[in-house]
Amino acid sequence: MASYGIPTGKEKKFEEFLSKLQELVPACNVKFFWSTCFQNIKVTSAWFDNASEEWIFPWDSWLNEVQTKKGKLPYTLKDPDDYPQKADWIDIMILKELEKNCTIKLKQIAKMLGISLQGVKYHFENHVIKEKMFEDPQILADHYKGLSPDTYWFRFVFDNDENFAKFACSLMDRSFARTMGKVYGRKQLFVQVYLPRQQLRKFIETLSKLVRAGFLDTYEYVIQDLAKTERDTIPYQLFKGNGWIYEHKKYLEKLQSTVKGFLEAA
Repeated sequence: MASYGIPTGKEKKFEEFLSKLQELVPACNVKFFWSTCFQNIKVTSAWFDNASEEWIFPWDSWLNEVQTKKGKLPYTLKDPDDYPQKADWIDIMILKELEKNCTIKLKQIAKMLGISLQGVKYHFENHVIKEKMFEDPQILADHYKGLSPDTYWFRFVFDNDENFAKFACSLMDRSFARTMGKVYGRKQLFVQVYLPRQQLRKFIETLSKLVRAGFLDTYEYVIQDLAKTERDTIPYQLFKGNGWIYEHKKYLEKLQSTVKGFLEAA
């Protein structure tokens, strides 16, 4: 499972890259989906029992809640009309530093960039915050420590927008969901699920009930190995002027070189 940010207008080039990957490695099965932005979910104590000081998992209660939930979807889970380029170079550099350390002071960023504090503050308030380039930090808490937790990526498919919205809203304050994203142009939802291993079967049983009830069309999931997970900051090196550089030819050459080296070493 991997998530990539592709500049607007380069979708066909990226699809060509994936096709080349399958051509070079026939055993590689690539399935990809275009997604909207991702919505982070904060850890809550909604399913924590203070009396016993233990996490509880009332799946039957959640099953009923899902089918009757009301709420408004955040903009991150709606198809945008387009993806306009709102950032300039200073905005990108601010975002890069916030990704590395969300508690960094603006005066520290100003010193790094060699510009005035007033200039950084203007960009931060009027671009980064106003245009929602930065919402809030994502805190990954190991709140199921001792319960043998695993991380999964689920893709849920719905027949209508109403059920999609109900399901998504029901996860906004659930401790087992970490982040969500909508498959662009489809009534499908990506969810990163974090659960104690023994609870996975009960979660699957609950999902099966939703399928039988006609609320959920289908779903699939993969296990995420966090020990092999990597994440980069925003690729600021590829931002020139007021736009992104997508070096398609270079990426294809790198792909061919990497696959060749891997096969020769095998």
